[in-house]
Amino acid sequence: MSLQPKRYTAFCQHGRAASLHALVALSLILGLSACSTTTMPAPPAQAGASMEGGVDTVLTEYRSNQVEVTLVRQQYVWRLPDANQHLAQFAHHIQVDGTVPARLQEFVVTYSKAQHLPRNTPADSASMSASLLDQVQISRNGRFMVSESISPVFTGKQSYRRLEAASLKVGNDTYVLTVANGFLHRPMWLAIFAADGNPVYRIGLPHGHWQLTEHADGISIVDTSGSGRRLLIRPEH
Repeated sequence: MSLQPKRYTAFCQHGRAASLHALVALSLILGLSACSTTTMPAPPAQAGASMEGGVDTVLTEYRSNQVEVTLVRQQYVWRLPDANQHLAQFAHHIQVDGTVPARLQEFVVTYSKAQHLPRNTPADSASMSASLLDQVQISRNGRFMVSESISPVFTGKQSYRRLEAASLKVGNDTYVLTVANGFLHRPMWLAIFAADGNPVYRIGLPHGHWQLTEHADGISIVDTSGSGRRLLIRPEH
């Protein structure tokens, strides 16, 4: 057999396989590139839209035009607090256990707990009409301003669950920060409202330890690795 047929046979045996491997590698590279594409934050879904608490419900973020968010990496300093004391570092903060409204300076915060039903409750029971969502309501100087629903994915169903709230002063404006969390095994619901009741920022954070710190121009939210986000709130006017 001549040298030319041998070269052709070798190409048929190995060249095609090499080409196939190259195509597979190229496909993997293109696939990884697509997966790493970043997306802009989407408007928030209704808090109770997914009762199963899917990823979209937990990680949805909303930010108004007043808020600028930057990712931060810093040294993590954690004085492990009580699970219901995420806002202990804020100058003015309260806990609302759902029995009576709590006053936070000129604001009054009410936390209504949903009456979760036992698993063996008959489907045709009249009690099935009971709400499955916790509610937070805020009024200021006697004027109603906020009503929000919170999914059980954040609060859990324990009777001792609570809501935390803190007032935040940025320039001449006052905001109310609210946090709901069914302890460390559940994600955290965080929302900031302006004094007129308009939402300023809302996010669902994955479960774990979170350190929230008050600043003169906003807040920071950092996890145990020191990674998190810094919220800069600009004056509305």
